[in-house]
Amino acid sequence: MKPNEIKEIPHVDEDGYFDGMVTCMADAKGSLMLGADCYDIAAPEDDGKHFYKLSADKNGWEAEAIPQTAEECVGIVLDHHKQTERIHKLRTVFDELTKNSATYRLVQDPETNARSIEKIPEKTVEEVRTEKKRALDSAFTSWYEDGATLKSSLGFEADSDSRAMQDVNGLVTVAEEQATFAADGLIFMDAKNVGHEVTLDQLKTLQLEIIASGNAAYHEKWKLRDAIEKAKTKEELGKIVIAFHPVDFSTK
Repeated sequence: MKPNEIKEIPHVDEDGYFDGMVTCMADAKGSLMLGADCYDIAAPEDDGKHFYKLSADKNGWEAEAIPQTAEECVGIVLDHHKQTERIHKLRTVFDELTKNSATYRLVQDPETNARSIEKIPEKTVEEVRTEKKRALDSAFTSWYEDGATLKSSLGFEADSDSRAMQDVNGLVTVAEEQATFAADGLIFMDAKNVGHEVTLDQLKTLQLEIIASGNAAYHEKWKLRDAIEKAKTKEELGKIVIAFHPVDFSTK
């Protein structure tokens, strides 16, 4: 090279991976003044699918495939302190490959903060059973407190959750103290907010139906819980459907 001539040559990061080109200048004798981690060899032909690591003899490159699956990431540890292009790329890859995965998860070492990917241990029968019980309790609470309805013998669908029970109990108590109620009746709003004129006797019928509906829900809960307790395998637990349905008093 001629003195002061400039040449673009490959640069590698602290781990020896190609991370771009840098400019070097020839000295007065025409010798290239190489900076730290710079090598006067041909740059790798980047295809966007590989990292390129400087070979042991420093005369070429070894291609290393960028992971395409979470499984391929297992065993790769990302140092929390490193800020190289390769590490940044791998952090993004780790996040994307584990974001919606049900079989692999991203973990971080509590002491070093290093990140890696591991396969999620398969749940035991008892762990699945515990989850199923929690799901049952949640479904029952949701139904009983804010979702229960029934098909009344009065000809309409009525709310039968805990709030509805309190409301109807209150209406019955008030109605029994009003002498004019038996003659005039009142308007009761059904589950679809449609008004229905009801007598005291009809209100008491609805009161009993709500109590019976609640008892039926408790009975179904304990029936499902018993099935969960008796299940011997994860497959059996998976077949148990947790659902609560309106009791139909219209045909009784």
